[in-house]
Amino acid sequence: MIGVLGHLAVLSAFVACVLAGLAYWQAARQRDAFDWIRLARGSWHVMFGATVVASGALLYLILTHQFQYAYVYQYSSRDLPLHYLISSFWAGQEGSFLLWILYTGLLGFGMMRWSGRFEAPAMAVIALSQAFLLSMVIGVKLGPLTIGSSPFQLLVERFPDAPIFRQNPGFVPADGNGLNDLLLNPWMTAHPPTLFVGFAAMAAPFALAIAALWQRRYREWIRVAMPWMLFAVLALGAGILLGGYWAYETLSFGGYWAWDPVENSSLVPWITGVAALHAMLIQRRSGRAYRMALVLTLVSYVLVIYSTFLTRSGILGDLSVHSFVDLGLHNQLLVWIASMILLGGILLVARYRELPAPADEPPALSREAWIFIGALLLTITALVILVGTSAPILGKLFRDNPASVATSFYNQWTLPLAVVFTFLMGAAQLIWWHKMEVDMAHRLLWRPLALSVGATLAVLLGTPFVEHTVRPLMPSADSPMAQADLLGGLTQLWQAYGYSLLLLLLVFASFFAFFGNLQVLWRIGRGNPRLAGGALSHVGLAIMLLGVVASSGFSLPLPHRGVPPAFRDEERTNFVLVRDEPRRVGGYEVRYEGRGLTPEGHTFYRLSFTAPDGRTFTLKPVAYQNRREEWILHPDIKLSLWKDLFVAVSPAEMFEQDSTFSEKGGELVLARGDSVVLGRQEFALRFVGFDTQVDPSLLPDSTTIAVAAVLHVTNLQTQETRILRPVYLVRADRSVQYIQTRVRDWNLAITFTSMNVSSGEITLAIEGVDVMPDDWIVVQAYEKPLINLVWLGFLLMSGGIGLALMRRARELRPVLRR
Repeated sequence: MIGVLGHLAVLSAFVACVLAGLAYWQAARQRDAFDWIRLARGSWHVMFGATVVASGALLYLILTHQFQYAYVYQYSSRDLPLHYLISSFWAGQEGSFLLWILYTGLLGFGMMRWSGRFEAPAMAVIALSQAFLLSMVIGVKLGPLTIGSSPFQLLVERFPDAPIFRQNPGFVPADGNGLNDLLLNPWMTAHPPTLFVGFAAMAAPFALAIAALWQRRYREWIRVAMPWMLFAVLALGAGILLGGYWAYETLSFGGYWAWDPVENSSLVPWITGVAALHAMLIQRRSGRAYRMALVLTLVSYVLVIYSTFLTRSGILGDLSVHSFVDLGLHNQLLVWIASMILLGGILLVARYRELPAPADEPPALSREAWIFIGALLLTITALVILVGTSAPILGKLFRDNPASVATSFYNQWTLPLAVVFTFLMGAAQLIWWHKMEVDMAHRLLWRPLALSVGATLAVLLGTPFVEHTVRPLMPSADSPMAQADLLGGLTQLWQAYGYSLLLLLLVFASFFAFFGNLQVLWRIGRGNPRLAGGALSHVGLAIMLLGVVASSGFSLPLPHRGVPPAFRDEERTNFVLVRDEPRRVGGYEVRYEGRGLTPEGHTFYRLSFTAPDGRTFTLKPVAYQNRREEWILHPDIKLSLWKDLFVAVSPAEMFEQDSTFSEKGGELVLARGDSVVLGRQEFALRFVGFDTQVDPSLLPDSTTIAVAAVLHVTNLQTQETRILRPVYLVRADRSVQYIQTRVRDWNLAITFTSMNVSSGEITLAIEGVDVMPDDWIVVQAYEKPLINLVWLGFLLMSGGIGLALMRRARELRPVLRR
């Protein structure tokens, strides 16, 4: 009965929404159309009330475990605590659409109060968008055509051909599938709802832009739209960051951003929204950039819908952990996108010649010119990310199973753009507030420039910046003559130093933006702090970018810590721990002490650490198999002010079916003088020391460093001892190579794979005899320097946007009273 009530409520909401849209459309076409306005507002209230009833019904079904309903069965279970049961509401497509519909309903009430004379035309557009959203969940069949997917569909209706329902149509499962294990994180209870606030809010400036074009009010709409755009950018940015922190705490890739296509699709409208804000600012101050402000505002909401298409059409199902399964909404989403594009595009083309245009272009060193260039660069950045994110769709034109682009694509194209617009972020603010002329530019810029140069030099000289960012020169496959060519040499130099140079320029630009905006912030703060929103948000973004460079560029796996780049094996970033056997890795002493169970019944692995400075702490990363027999890895993080230690583990059980571990063998780490027994009392191995006098006939011509590990190996069955010398060598191109030592009559092979110069430890790969006991784990551990700057920078940036929002909302009040 509750499900029927919920379904009827959705249908009623759709009808009321269409009625509200038509009434608002009629009101927008007439003067003094108070009756139409009353009808439209009343219909919107009915629509929102019905939506609340539908949402309450779905939440009731989830909380009372009504597993006869497909949505409840798929996304909830009896063992979920209350906060995760509530988050089951938006875990699937239908529920998340319903949440979006709720937010859009609230947005409508805000527009009724704070849009003034734009209410009728703007609300007609929002009602149209709301109707599309409601169509996604009405679940109505019109002959062969199915419109939407209802969250109140019974399990037997969703899967009528399932054998269990053929035998027993009234079957009700005892329990549900529950949430995806990756969603069992407190941050996921906040990330989607916050993101959908941003999605819904982005409709307001879009609707106001359409209303401005529709009714030819080209100069008035910016004042009304600006607070809404600020709110949308603030909410959307908060949702993106919450998702990044969820990824950092929950996923085992060791970071907060991996250019995932679905996350990118949320980032792109945020970037265009920020660019639109700057274009609006130019229009408010100088009467320029009308077209840019309109286009970017329209595009931002279209990109929100496009991100919904990417997430929910199933096209990224194999490429993103965030995508939903396709429920047949593919065509509806395309119609929604096409409708919004046509609505905005036709009006923009029809009114384009009427849009106000400045009599002359601004001077090159004017505040408007620099902010315009910055907004243009942000737009190009969004376009680059959009192209990369859309690669699977574009690729379908040429192949059946297209792949997403590599992360290097985004880094290669966005890094140069980031350098330029970050520098402009500092310069434009200085010009904006100081009204700078050419003859005083040097007096205004010298202080932030000098401080930026000094800070950048401190980073270059006082940190391992070069060590982490310079790429080794790789030998060219061309002939020696081609290698000597000037162009070829420059190409090689750029391959080696180009990324490092761009990253250094980004550091300089971030420092310049920080010091420049700090100077502006100091000046404004002494006068009218309410005007400090822009400078504060720019300071936050500069700090955030410095944190991104430090935490990503200087991130280092523990096995590489303290090891010169020439001796690092890039393929060996993890290490193995045996229970109760301490191991020194990268200056840390690590001991695997055993296993335990979390309150949810998942296995955690207790690791005790002694840091290089003597501090001790314990981490408990989680690894377990879910009910689908998938391995789920949740890292644990040692948080600190200057750097985090990120740790994830993979237990031995994960590798039982792995062919690389199916044969006898394993990995050992030994210090000089250490001894170990291999297998079941088969061999005794002792590491005696190093030998740099390696037979030259064994080495390639390009060898620059060659070291042999002197090992005494005793066959415990025959008591015969042999001296083995596996070789580790570095070639001229800095690539690493191994010369394995194999003892065929013992069926034993030993490879010297890496060494820690500071500690004198070596790593040996053993084949032919078991190395590991029953209880061992593979540990992935990274240091993340200054990652707190990412979170601090975002909070400051959000604070600045919030301050600007309050100011613009305050400025709007007298306009709405007229």
